[in-house]
Amino acid sequence: MRLSSLMGVLLILWGCSKVNNSTTKIFGHAATGLQNPNAIYHDNSMDAIRYACALPGCSGVEVDVRMDAQGQLWLFHDELLDDETNLSGSVEEMTTDELTSGHYRTLKKEPLLKLNATTIAELSQGYTFLDLKIPGNSKAQELKSALLALEIDTAKFALIVSSLSFVDLFKSDFQVFLSINEVTALTSELLANEPGLRGVCIRSANISREEINFLKSIHKEVICYEVRSAKGIRAGLIKEPTYLLTDDLKLTLGLRN
Repeated sequence: MRLSSLMGVLLILWGCSKVNNSTTKIFGHAATGLQNPNAIYHDNSMDAIRYACALPGCSGVEVDVRMDAQGQLWLFHDELLDDETNLSGSVEEMTTDELTSGHYRTLKKEPLLKLNATTIAELSQGYTFLDLKIPGNSKAQELKSALLALEIDTAKFALIVSSLSFVDLFKSDFQVFLSINEVTALTSELLANEPGLRGVCIRSANISREEINFLKSIHKEVICYEVRSAKGIRAGLIKEPTYLLTDDLKLTLGLRN
């Protein structure tokens, strides 16, 4: 066997070998994953949430939250509806009635999912990260009011926000994680002066095991995301973040167990 072929086989075996004794909790990224051609249901749908939460070993899901033009909350990832649904435009510019008529362009045509009491009850079967897609500071307080009106149990839900100003706004009422692109965004001043910050959310490729261990040592939790391949999932598990948001739940659970 040629050396190049042998190396290819070894890489496949390394990527598919199991990670034993991992303490990382596994969550479905957007429930059943983004950009996952093997997903049975569309991301952020009710069917996807139920499917993910029913898998043994899955601790819960992460879902994306947007607010419509009338102040109602919806689970939807992309900025525009056009590519994934029968609607055109953004969630933020649509009325509640318009979004209620929306469905995904899949065989099952899953309806767009409103974040209401029924959805909260379903999500409460596990733990949930609500990734808030806030278009600007002017809408942040309105979104907070909409979340508070749902009387969310903070023992079952946490928020992921994209800026420190949003951390300040939400931290008195919710468990809050800050989404960052690089670890260098975490200055010593920020970590010392933000006791209300529960942790950070970052791409798995952008943080090392040593950096994760440091954050854990100062009592900050770490969410890693954007893991899809066997190799990427295994690399994420080896780093042992507090939580791993995976785009392939079944593969991840199989590699960890």
